[in-house]
Amino acid sequence: MIYLDNFRGTMVAPEVWEAMRVVATEQYAVPAPFTQCGTGSAELIEGAQSRLAAAIGASSTEVVFTGSGTEAVNIALLGAVRAQAVDKPEIVTSEIEYPATLAVYRALEKQGYAAHYIGVDGEGRYNLEQLADVLNEHTVMVSLMGVNHMIGTIEPLAEAGGIVAEATRRVGRKIPLHVDFASALQTQRLDVDAVHADLVSFSSNKIHGPKGVGALYVRKGTKIVPISYGADSYSALVPGTPNTMGIAGFGKALELLYAGFDADVEHMRQLRDRLADGIRERVPYILLNGPEGPGRAASHLCYSFLFIEGEAIMMFLDMEGIVVDTGSACAAATLKPNYILMAIGRNHEEAHGSIRFTLSRYTLEEDIDTTLSRLVPIVERLRAQSTIKPPAS
Repeated sequence: MIYLDNFRGTMVAPEVWEAMRVVATEQYAVPAPFTQCGTGSAELIEGAQSRLAAAIGASSTEVVFTGSGTEAVNIALLGAVRAQAVDKPEIVTSEIEYPATLAVYRALEKQGYAAHYIGVDGEGRYNLEQLADVLNEHTVMVSLMGVNHMIGTIEPLAEAGGIVAEATRRVGRKIPLHVDFASALQTQRLDVDAVHADLVSFSSNKIHGPKGVGALYVRKGTKIVPISYGADSYSALVPGTPNTMGIAGFGKALELLYAGFDADVEHMRQLRDRLADGIRERVPYILLNGPEGPGRAASHLCYSFLFIEGEAIMMFLDMEGIVVDTGSACAAATLKPNYILMAIGRNHEEAHGSIRFTLSRYTLEEDIDTTLSRLVPIVERLRAQSTIKPPAS
């Protein structure tokens, strides 16, 4: 199998699997003081906290592990919003955020919060002037992302964070900024102070760690309350018994990520460009979704193939053992074209024909060449069968 859907989830690295096996069979005690086995489990969690904290310029006490990236988003947004007593509260995000963020915002709207969804340009970059305009004394949350999961745009977090920090000074009250960094962690470094982040959510399965584990950075002093309750043996924000095995896997995945970070990012960038060059040279009537060059995540490529359905391309590639993703409405539960592609100005037909290729450090040159050799005839065959034809030359 050639797996090019790594923004949805990644293979668990062999070293990660081994770290999890050891915990499952040898270090399985619940983290607790006063016993050797319990202390060992607690130290394992603390080690993973320290690894993530060191990578983002934080303190280990500011990192908690969650049951998923989605749970981290929910704790950050709901917990921080509920901790603030502001008249006529308003919340701010963009129209191209990850579904977890948008779902929380829609739920808050039903509870009476006024939501602002800032727009983006044709390459998916935030409209920073609009962001500055909507921030005021009623704002209780801003949530933005590091890299867009559908089109690969690297968002201007430092500039956006500076705008939020300036609004905080202007209104005389802290406006918390949450950053969804799950889709960015594989290819981008983060300094939480440089982007003025108060809350940052992460997901293990985006970096060759296990599914079902996430993390949340909470800046010291940030007002936040729990959104669920139980025994706080590990954290008051994440009650209950921690997933020590999963956290061990996440910690090992982080170790591997940063051990070869720059070389791995360059490897993905070169293969991405090889794939892009091959598509441009061999397939006519295509549109690149998202930016060219350094404004795009190194592992990400998204094209719209005109006059055919992305779902059909995806299914035929799947029959060849090649896994990709699509923004086609036919492949979505809502039967609507992808909202991110529509936000950057694509029409329904262009959105329907989109294919997303996302690479990892395990992607090989031969994977790219095989994908191209299978993709080109599939596109040609589908266009020959389509009732919508390219214009006559």
